[in-house]
Amino acid sequence: MNDFFEKLGYSEIERDKILKNHAVNRYSLNTLKCLMIKTFDFFRSYGYLDEEIVSMTVLLPSLFNYSEETITKRFKFLNDLGYSFKEIHKMSLILPSILTVSESYILNKINLLKDYGYFNRDIHNMTVLVPTIFSNSIDNLNKKRDFLYSLGFTVREVNNMTRKIPSIYSYGIDSLKENVNYFLIKGFDLERIRKMIVHRPDILVMNIQTMESKSDCLLNLGYSEEDINYIVKMNPSVYTLSIENIKGKVRYFLNKGYSTEEVIFITRKVPNLFNYSCGTIEEKLSILQKVGLEDEILTRPAYLIQGADLSYARTSFLKDRNFTFDHKTFNLLLMSSADFEKKFGINNEEIKERYPLQK
Repeated sequence: MNDFFEKLGYSEIERDKILKNHAVNRYSLNTLKCLMIKTFDFFRSYGYLDEEIVSMTVLLPSLFNYSEETITKRFKFLNDLGYSFKEIHKMSLILPSILTVSESYILNKINLLKDYGYFNRDIHNMTVLVPTIFSNSIDNLNKKRDFLYSLGFTVREVNNMTRKIPSIYSYGIDSLKENVNYFLIKGFDLERIRKMIVHRPDILVMNIQTMESKSDCLLNLGYSEEDINYIVKMNPSVYTLSIENIKGKVRYFLNKGYSTEEVIFITRKVPNLFNYSCGTIEEKLSILQKVGLEDEILTRPAYLIQGADLSYARTSFLKDRNFTFDHKTFNLLLMSSADFEKKFGINNEEIKERYPLQK
């Protein structure tokens, strides 16, 4: 029997876990062997790989107890709910019990999500991405929402957050509290934390060590705790970036000749620069280089968040009007659309159409 498990791809630990499970330990070894062969053949016929079947049955040994007819009906039921077979396949690998719990259990959970205010498409997308939502009890889901409400989030905000990051429902309340407390300890007030989470709800479930590693990276690059808190406050998605991405952005500016202090100044003024590719930043800087205004970045780094197409169009427009490119002209590049149109009689769309950026 040990050889049989090994041939199917089970490790010794996985074999022992199955043999000790109350759902199958009542069977003789020969009976269990027959059930396993039947289960493997059935799932193979639906395109499952052996290693996927191994993983599913280790998570849920009771799969061996279900008939082909029962599982086939479950595939059809889920398909009738709007899930494609590819989606059902993906969901069952994460939550095998989706193929064994009662249909009424699934429908009750869907109806609960509708009562929360989600649309059918929301429920579909959320449960495909995080099928373990179905394994949460109704009481458990309600408690998580109540916790989020206690932080001051509205029903709409909670729904928007969980649409984006449905895995919020997979975390325990203690884990969610821990992440909120992490930001409180960092010195953020609750109102700011709410705004940060609304903007990037994934920080509510992100590993704290991962966030700390990003902070440590910035500290090592010369940023102060105050700098980091300000950057995170304005751009919490910095925690979602890789350390190499953060280092690469700083390295890019250093290689352009800016000092460490200037790089910190620029990125603190415009924290969203960490989200931009170096190619995008280079494109914008090159437009200024061609008119001799590259040094003006240190007076108004906000230029770097303006679209390259608009920057190019405005510099071309002013060049055609024989403007001398100096500090005053640089400020014209950053005027609001309404002010620029009032001064020159042309709006953003018109100027970009007249002077298209060739990429």
